[in-house]
Amino acid sequence: MIRRHTTLTAAILLGLGLGPIAIRAASADEPALNPKQDLISLHYDHAPDRDDGQSAAADRTLLQSMFGRQWLEEHILAVSGAYGKNRNRFQPESDKVMDAVFGDVGGWIAADDDWNAAVEKVADRWIEQLRSGGDVWVKEGGQSDITAAAIRRVREELPEVNTRRRIHVVQHSDWNENQTTPTALAYTKAQARYVRIKDANAYLNRKGGDEAFVRAATGHEKFGEHWKAAFEYYDPRQRVDFSDSGELMHIVGLPELDIDAFARRFLQTLR
Repeated sequence: MIRRHTTLTAAILLGLGLGPIAIRAASADEPALNPKQDLISLHYDHAPDRDDGQSAAADRTLLQSMFGRQWLEEHILAVSGAYGKNRNRFQPESDKVMDAVFGDVGGWIAADDDWNAAVEKVADRWIEQLRSGGDVWVKEGGQSDITAAAIRRVREELPEVNTRRRIHVVQHSDWNENQTTPTALAYTKAQARYVRIKDANAYLNRKGGDEAFVRAATGHEKFGEHWKAAFEYYDPRQRVDFSDSGELMHIVGLPELDIDAFARRFLQTLR
């Protein structure tokens, strides 16, 4: 069910007042996101780690800062319960974070409420985007079971579409892959453009917290309420961890911004 309360350039960023920033140059072998046409499917497993809550807040902060709030309603799809073999470890308290972060920009899909209905919703949205000429980019913050099921539906409905070129799946975690049903992982790798990046825990994970970051995040005029919900779900005094946002940075062409660089760029701190 859907729960509701209801080509990238430095010039885009400069126009948004974010200042100059490095953007990875796309090559012939690595296509780039087209923000005018493409869809980003944001997948969170919330099973069992609670870092997905902080990643959701970070994803909203990053995307709205770069593209604006209205863009989110047209170009993102948020999915919770994107789990695999770890499905029995889902954290239902995560619903509050998803409501807080995505409730006012089109809502989100709750796969844990009804898996089959969620697959249909995801696939239908992807099909709509592919038919309109856009590509689909999956930020695989969880496992690839729902991704594989959606790709299968797409291939049934749109046999003329080359999903290996038009659906891009970005993953950063060995653990996520190991918790994916093996047949689903193999199918996703075979039928999509599957990209493995460096584990973002290396630069977006700070044990013991970071008081300055928490102050900047919770005090932000636009995004403070999203971060408050994320930190209520996962106490930042234990850890600041939005490592699943590493895939999103890759998708939008950003370099590997660490926690401090993220704060400077998107929360306007001077540290």
